[in-house]
Amino acid sequence: MEYSVSILIPTYNRANLIERAINSSLKQTYKCEIIVCDHGSNDDTYEICKSYGDKINYIRREIDYGLHFCEIEALLAAKSELIHFCFDDDWMHPEYIEKSVGLFNENIGMVYCDYELIDLEEEFINKQKWNIFDYKIEKTNIFSGSPRVLKGLISPSCALVRKSDAVSCMYLTNNLLSNNSYSGVGPDWLITSLPIFKYKNCIHIREQLVRFGVHNESITIDAQ
Repeated sequence: MEYSVSILIPTYNRANLIERAINSSLKQTYKCEIIVCDHGSNDDTYEICKSYGDKINYIRREIDYGLHFCEIEALLAAKSELIHFCFDDDWMHPEYIEKSVGLFNENIGMVYCDYELIDLEEEFINKQKWNIFDYKIEKTNIFSGSPRVLKGLISPSCALVRKSDAVSCMYLTNNLLSNNSYSGVGPDWLITSLPIFKYKNCIHIREQLVRFGVHNESITIDAQ
């Protein structure tokens, strides 16, 4: 079965980073729908995104409703069966989607890979290119739905999941949004928890196919 895939990029005032995330999505060897959802950016994000024309679906709101609602709007706009969140300070290996979607079937709830943390302020200049490596199916780990095999939470930024499951998860924790301390780390991580319990198997690709940008305003820092 051939699955359709949407790459979702929520963004806010990251004009200095958004191009890399978009270009990373456009360079995927597997054809994907690309949705950039921008809630309230007042920098050059609008001009940059509009310059891509119909290569991406750019959704903009003048008011910043926060990361959670930005994610939800991008998710609801997706037309594909499978989705991947690529946050505006993250990017992907060109074959990431192709390798992940090739392992999906009706018994697989999620395909996720290893990631690399990149210090954007110190190391980015030296790490713009990916190392070439041989990909082999043996470098995967298929596990049954038991959370005991996991060594921590799995970020949605390194996972490919079903849109229907993601939508269910994003509405489970709306009560968190009444608390002003909510920083964005939380509800979206449920997207990678549900498949572990719901499906017979999930697949772990033991290759660093995505990169998370670490910087002073990164959610990754808080998540650590």
